[in-house]
Amino acid sequence: MYRVLLPIDIDEDRARSQVSLLESLPGSIEEIEVVLLHVYEQVDTPADEAGSAVIEEINESIVELQGRPESVDAVEEELDALGVDHTLIEHVGDPSDGILTVADEEDVDAIVLGLRKRSPVGKALFGSVSQTVILNADRPVFLGKP
Repeated sequence: MYRVLLPIDIDEDRARSQVSLLESLPGSIEEIEVVLLHVYEQVDTPADEAGSAVIEEINESIVELQGRPESVDAVEEELDALGVDHTLIEHVGDPSDGILTVADEEDVDAIVLGLRKRSPVGKALFGSVSQTVILNADRPVFLGKP
């Protein structure tokens, strides 16, 4: 079984492109086990102490406050239709750090990222999350575009 980390953000088109990329990997799609990951970004803590308690409380319940994105549900439905085993992990923190941490903790074989649509000038650069993951991952990173 080949384990793949599929970090999903709120963009449904990008998420679907990641599933398409999974389908294009060598071998049978049924031989892939997917670890879905959605990272909820923390709210930054202000300098004063009074505000930091409120921010900590918000961050502790950020998953419930923001709710699960439709993109995650859409990918789960597609994976179910393809007969792909998958689990969902919800992580709170920095997206790049979350992706790299979960990749290590879950001992995945590869990471499949989705890229944003970019202008001609922007195509020379990856997004900050993609770039950080590509530069710091100790396993293959596949990139899919919408």
